Amino acid sequence: MRGCLALLGLWLVLLLPTAGAAKPLSYVGGMMLMQENDAGGHTVGIDYTFHPNWALAVHAQRHVPYGAPGGGNFNVIGPQINTLIKRWNLPDGQGNIFGMLGAGTAIDRGDMRGAGWAGFLADYETRRIFLSYELRLMIADKVEKSAWQRARAGWATAPVDLEKTSVWLMVQVDRRDQKHLAAHHTGNAPATEITPLLRLMYRSFLMEAGVSHRGHVMFNWVKQF
Repeated sequence: MRGCLALLGLWLVLLLPTAGAAKPLSYVGGMMLMQENDAGGHTVGIDYTFHPNWALAVHAQRHVPYGAPGGGNFNVIGPQINTLIKRWNLPDGQGNIFGMLGAGTAIDRGDMRGAGWAGFLADYETRRIFLSYELRLMIADKVEKSAWQRARAGWATAPVDLEKTSVWLMVQVDRRDQKHLAAHHTGNAPATEITPLLRLMYRSFLMEAGVSHRGHVMFNWVKQF
């Protein structure tokens, strides 16, 4: 399974040579590639928006429990459906509520288990301000139950112009609660983790990086095409 995830990740990176703000839907007929890397693991996803309110995705993730590198890692992969629940088009900005739901397989030391996950994302943005809250829940049979929350606030150094590179200064606050269901999974998640980060956006490409107050490196990118 490690080899499959590595090949999928490599394939995505090779396609990178081209997202506005990272959201789980693009435009109708558009596709989006994303990769996230932080203290909680590594995620690769690809989705296709087939309706203004719906996108079909493939989600692959390597979970790395806090405080247990190598002691509780496992992989999850499966299809996911993303939906736009509500959108507000405002005079100076936009607000959105998204939902995500997926199911697939958890691979833990060669054992394959059923897994399911769900997510909720609410955001508000203007050409200078960005605010968001995200919740992700996951159950992997006899492996782990987890709840992850993330809040973000950001400020653009200049009004966003998609024909120019925009620079955002942001702060991110994470809270992850885990219940290990396998004896060989060890470690406990810190109550909170704060990460100052820098976000760069140009046309359909977004990249962000930061280091948390616990010393964990975060690096994400998103590409729409």
